[in-house]
Amino acid sequence: MNIRKIKKIVVIGTGVMGPDISLGFAMAGYDVTAVDIEAPILDRAAKKISANCRQMAEERIFSEKQAEKIRSRISLTLDWDKAVADADYITEAVPEEMATKKEVFRKCGEICSEDVVIASNTSSMSITKIASEMRSPQRAISTHWTIPAHLSPMVEVICGEKTSVSTKDLALALLTGIGKKPVVCKDAPGFIHNYVQFAMVKAALDLVESQIATPEDIDTVIRNGFGLRLSSVGPIQFLDMCGLDTILNVQKYMYGITRDPAHKLSTSIEEMVSKGDLGVKTGQGFYSYSENASEEFEEQTNRAIMKMRKALKQL
Repeated sequence: MNIRKIKKIVVIGTGVMGPDISLGFAMAGYDVTAVDIEAPILDRAAKKISANCRQMAEERIFSEKQAEKIRSRISLTLDWDKAVADADYITEAVPEEMATKKEVFRKCGEICSEDVVIASNTSSMSITKIASEMRSPQRAISTHWTIPAHLSPMVEVICGEKTSVSTKDLALALLTGIGKKPVVCKDAPGFIHNYVQFAMVKAALDLVESQIATPEDIDTVIRNGFGLRLSSVGPIQFLDMCGLDTILNVQKYMYGITRDPAHKLSTSIEEMVSKGDLGVKTGQGFYSYSENASEEFEEQTNRAIMKMRKALKQL
């Protein structure tokens, strides 16, 4: 399928993420058909899509007229066979159950045109296994959008063992064309986003279950601490910013007290510190830096946090 031939997008599943994914394509000018198996589910999806359009108009991302036009590009239906048969590109967003996803891919493979790419929005499962019972598995790929899908730019792209290069290239071109920032990941459980996110979730739950902190205090710390910084400085770049020698000392202290494998010394950091590569202050760490990187980093982070706090009406 040539990207210029893609006119009709089909999103299968309109529960948690399907409505927002549909909106993401419609915002870029595509006609979208969202499919589900029960009318009440479609009714809830319609209300969610309308609410999201209203919110974007109120925040002046779009005018009311533009928001109405975007909403008009999305149709909702129970007619699975017709929608899939007419599709130029399909994204599956059904519940995170392997058997359900495999059946969706098997059925889509039988109904849609041979050159239609079928993408899964799975957040953790192997696309190789999901596509294992479908016809022409070379057109299967994972494109994991993140909540809220119509606003969050990042989409993880994961190829299966049989995914073709042309399938990957088309998915990347389509996502880039609608304003997303696709990142190609390996087909490993959780990919990048959820592997990191659930490590944080586990740590938070450990604190709650150990009665070290309350859920409210943990959420307050994260929202008002590193959560504010993450939009401008990612966790790896933050290590460089702090100084890898400092991070290594923190790891030594925490592991020495807790013996928790989560705090075990990082081999990569030990190697860099031994070579004198300490991050921003030496010009080399996980990233390479210019002479004035420290000041630039600090200003970039400060401005990003000020803008975010203003938006949150905290300043």
